[in-house]
Amino acid sequence: MSLTSAIKSNIQGDVWPGLPKRFQSFLFFRVRNQVDFKNRLKTFIPKITTGQDACEMSQIIKKAKKEAELAKRSAKLQGLPGINIAFTSTGLEALGAFVNVKDQTLVKKDRQLSTVFRKQQLRGGLFEKGMYADLVGEGWDNPQELREEYKRTSNDERLIDGVIMVTASLKRDLNTKISEVKQHFLAEEGEPLNPDTYVLSKDPSIELTLIREGNVRPGEMKGKEHFGFKDGISQPIIEGWDERQPVGKEPKATKSGLIVCGHEGDPMGQPAWAKDGSFLVFRDLQQLVPEFDEFMEENAKHAPFTQDHAKPAEKLAAYLMGRWKNGTPVDESPHDDSDKSLFSSNNFDYHPIEEHNKCPFAAHTRKMRPRADLEHDHAVIIRRGIPYGEEVSAEEMTDRKSAADKERGLLFVCYQSDIRNGFNFLTTRWASNHHFPDRKSNFVGGEGPGIDAFVGQRLDHHPPRSIGLPDGKYPTEARMPLDSWVIQRGGDYFFVPSISTLENELTGPGIFDQEKLARLREDNA
Repeated sequence: MSLTSAIKSNIQGDVWPGLPKRFQSFLFFRVRNQVDFKNRLKTFIPKITTGQDACEMSQIIKKAKKEAELAKRSAKLQGLPGINIAFTSTGLEALGAFVNVKDQTLVKKDRQLSTVFRKQQLRGGLFEKGMYADLVGEGWDNPQELREEYKRTSNDERLIDGVIMVTASLKRDLNTKISEVKQHFLAEEGEPLNPDTYVLSKDPSIELTLIREGNVRPGEMKGKEHFGFKDGISQPIIEGWDERQPVGKEPKATKSGLIVCGHEGDPMGQPAWAKDGSFLVFRDLQQLVPEFDEFMEENAKHAPFTQDHAKPAEKLAAYLMGRWKNGTPVDESPHDDSDKSLFSSNNFDYHPIEEHNKCPFAAHTRKMRPRADLEHDHAVIIRRGIPYGEEVSAEEMTDRKSAADKERGLLFVCYQSDIRNGFNFLTTRWASNHHFPDRKSNFVGGEGPGIDAFVGQRLDHHPPRSIGLPDGKYPTEARMPLDSWVIQRGGDYFFVPSISTLENELTGPGIFDQEKLARLREDNA
């Protein structure tokens, strides 16, 4: 399905084409007063930034840059604030648009409700479970490392029903928008519209359970995550939506339905009200930067390909990532990162795929997008994350240890039409699987390619972290044990509804008859 202005105006802007952001706040909330929340949500919809709005923001930025170039000056930053909203399954339940596991047994016994359920229930078991039940239950996340707000209550209730994402390129514009959001949902009804002096409601519609704040890094580090790698490159190109189309060895364009529900390529068969929506995964990732740097310096001498290089630690890091820190793919330039034309290149495919002399099989970029190892992308996500935290201090650099009061990392965000086949598959089946990419044992040995050094997860019952490295031999013999520099601090799974769905199904009477559901619960109590 081609992209029309109607679709652009119906999709929330961070899903596509992405909101411009130097600052971003994630306001996680719990619904406290369902009726009041639904009423306030209805009047909140006009504040939401659509795909059309985001496209117009992009044009404003391009125009400003072009004018600045002609005038031989720096482009003036514009605030361009944006707002998007998303819901967990419990948040949709509060809006009458989802039936939880406990109620499903009752619903299926009622002829009328069961018919509505089969037609209208949002599909996707992992979305219903949430990240905590999914990844702690599967044995990937260590519950001791999670922030309390991402866990469950003693009654196994989720603490997050939704998230409001606020973005801007200027901090003052971000703060203004955050104040407007808080007043909209927390102020006493009928209070004057003043975000600085409003009176809190005695029965607020929501409770803010957690606020996470991110910002791009300063100066020359802008566009890079805290380990120093250029971030946000190698995004999937959506067929018929993005102006630019793949060239050369770049991956084929992605069907829009792998990102946005109800479009070509969407395998889920979601109800009609889910169309133009997308599933959001939020992942809170702490990065241990001094420890990462120390490992590279200490272990570079053990890598078979760094001996004659001027910066052995940087080369080892590049081979673990699959790109040099400036974005140059090691598959195109395994020994040097000085060619500016390669800084964000995607024109490579890892051929010949039966060897890894240029790029390790288990390099992060190769794990997450195997390219020629697969005929096409079937596990696709669009990434919209942002760094958080302070820069590494001089004391931390000297001590080679992250300070407890100076946490930093990445607030990872991605969108897809199916969490199981997107984020979950990439994380558990590829990144954390020592034997993916498949069929490499002839070249790398029986231990397999190894684990993704950055996002691969290993708990005590998993094989030790290690990666096979190119050494010029056939089969290769070099293998390096790995430490862990990324702590998974938790997160959750959300649905990002379209504007029309917000206006109708989510703020109208509700998809499921809440009064009848309540009577069924009472009758079966």
